[in-house]
Amino acid sequence: MQWAFAGLAAGVMSASALADSPFTIDGVAIDARADTAYDAQRTALEEGQTQGALRLIERLTLPEDRMESGLPVITADEAARLIAGLQISDEQRSATRYRGVLSLDFDPRAVRRYLSGLGVPFVESQAAPMAVIPVTELNSGARVLGGDWLDVWRNNGFEHALTPVLAVESDAISADAVVSLNASALRAVLDEMGLERAMVLVARQEPGSVRAGGVIVSFDGEGGLQRETVSPVSLAGGFEDAARAIVERREQDWKRASVVRDTTVAELDLSILFDNLAEWRELQQAVTGASLIQNARLDAISRTGAAMTITHRGAREQVMAELSARGAVLAEDEALGWTVRSR
Repeated sequence: MQWAFAGLAAGVMSASALADSPFTIDGVAIDARADTAYDAQRTALEEGQTQGALRLIERLTLPEDRMESGLPVITADEAARLIAGLQISDEQRSATRYRGVLSLDFDPRAVRRYLSGLGVPFVESQAAPMAVIPVTELNSGARVLGGDWLDVWRNNGFEHALTPVLAVESDAISADAVVSLNASALRAVLDEMGLERAMVLVARQEPGSVRAGGVIVSFDGEGGLQRETVSPVSLAGGFEDAARAIVERREQDWKRASVVRDTTVAELDLSILFDNLAEWRELQQAVTGASLIQNARLDAISRTGAAMTITHRGAREQVMAELSARGAVLAEDEALGWTVRSR
């Protein structure tokens, strides 16, 4: 490959966090009473911000790491300092009571400083997003799409999870096609959403309890359907409890594979390979936006490739996994060394 030196363009690009999605917490219900409307609102907001910060910390860290580090209970003031913005919906107020639902956007840099200062390992890189097709099993045994089970996946902010899922809402697919794992129907859904995997989840609600389970489907290079079992859940509560249990279980597995405990950094020379300018921009964004990559220096560029030097935290395999989730493949080539290509 013939490299053309990039001149002034070959500067240092600081890697940023993976969008802001993992740092958003939706659906925090607040409800407080006080002697005045003002005090009720203030108390509700303080409690909601603290609850949201706690949920974020639990999302980004492992239980054993929180326990080992002796992570203190976060205060309302500390929680407020981590928040970049908030939205309130479903407000209801009276002279002595305030209710609503919060959506909280946390400042990634402030959160990193807070957790790093306490010595708590954390994960902010996300797995590749996945579609979820919720199927409800009725008391009659019939299985249908839509309803409360779909609403739970659509309205609880699971797109912000470390293992993000996007609910499928399509009239072009039937419950029978989903449950029978009809390959052409599932392929059409994934193509429409631009995703590579779908989680088909069948849930049934009984009085006071719910059970759910299913499979994750994808397609190999030859178009064959691949299946992975989703461990079933059976618990007291409703559809939302089941959905959260499934997401949290997947998040725990992702965190254990992705958490970085060694703080040392390593340098790696890369060849970024692409066919056009649009692909170059996507690969550049995938590399510079990876949370494990601290710095990325563009050394040279041509019409079909670029030379880049990166500094990264974590094991090489962890960097490979994060880049794969961002649509890029890091692999070692016998002739070119370490390369990054589109997935």
